[in-house]
Amino acid sequence: MADQQKILVLTSKTGGGHISLAEALRDQLARIHTIEIIDPQPGFFHWHYRLVSRYALWLWAAEFQFTDTPDRALFAHRLFAPLVARELTELLERVRPALIITTYPFLTYEVMQVLAKSTTSIPFVMLPSDPNGVHASWLSERRATAVLAPTRETYEQACAAGFTTDQLHLVGWPVRAQFYRDYAGQRSMLLTQLGLKPERFTIFLQGGGEGAARFGRTVEGVLAANPDAQVILAVGTNQALLERFTGVERLYALPFTREIAPYMAAADVVMGKAGPNMLFEAVTLGKPFIATAYIPGQEEVNLEFIRRHQLGWVALTPEEQGALLAQLASNPDTLQTMRATVDAYRQWNTAANKSIVEIIEDLL
Repeated sequence: MADQQKILVLTSKTGGGHISLAEALRDQLARIHTIEIIDPQPGFFHWHYRLVSRYALWLWAAEFQFTDTPDRALFAHRLFAPLVARELTELLERVRPALIITTYPFLTYEVMQVLAKSTTSIPFVMLPSDPNGVHASWLSERRATAVLAPTRETYEQACAAGFTTDQLHLVGWPVRAQFYRDYAGQRSMLLTQLGLKPERFTIFLQGGGEGAARFGRTVEGVLAANPDAQVILAVGTNQALLERFTGVERLYALPFTREIAPYMAAADVVMGKAGPNMLFEAVTLGKPFIATAYIPGQEEVNLEFIRRHQLGWVALTPEEQGALLAQLASNPDTLQTMRATVDAYRQWNTAANKSIVEIIEDLL
């Protein structure tokens, strides 16, 4: 095994998914290397994401779909690259990494342009953040040393786009270390501490820290349609959701916490927007997932991924959600059947993850 070296993981604060992937890599690699996670983008891009995710999802979808062709993706890269070139150059000079990994598509071509002007040779690794339907902005940069494909679908699409089998590695979806711990004996104590009842059917519902999913009406519908169920509502940094649901009967409003896994593990099912990180976190805990919303364009393909691998259900309307939850609460066999397919994918994904350290060591 190589001596401890410094690995730079580039990510984006535009949503929590890219950061969660970066932290999952850190959890795997920090035992043997020094990991530094950085978002080098100007603040304007974070402001833009917060604005459109709250008030103009149609604009986010339009931007996503417009750039999802090879020519337009490359054009967007060429526009974006000069905006981060100076920051990236200074970052590489300061950190002097032995290897670079990115979990964000617009830190791929941009990084390679900076590395092309450098006198040093640094391995560059891409971890696409799309499980089903890789955005063209990931596929337009083929100079990467390696691509860590998180799903079979990602691997096949990257192959079709021209990446070589020497570049591609099927590694599964990395998940943060907290989701691999055993919480089996903590459910009753945790639910009691939250003021909930351990014997009740429990739903973990995540609304999204930026408010993108607008889950207020979903929460009210779930409680009204299922009088015997209870909800752990993860409100993230959404203060309005926290104030709205604090003190509501059969519900615990959970503020932002970095240790979210114990609360998800205490539930029978996990519900939320069809973001891939939350989906794979639920899978790692062995919990079926119910997709209640999605970011147009970007996450719609994830619904088919959930159905194809039988990782849970898609229920996009209050009526569908109420009927599904009532069925699951009254018919444990339905829930148990889905748990079996979730566990099968969990086992495959966990085994695939074990190759990540070996691949990084070989590159170093």
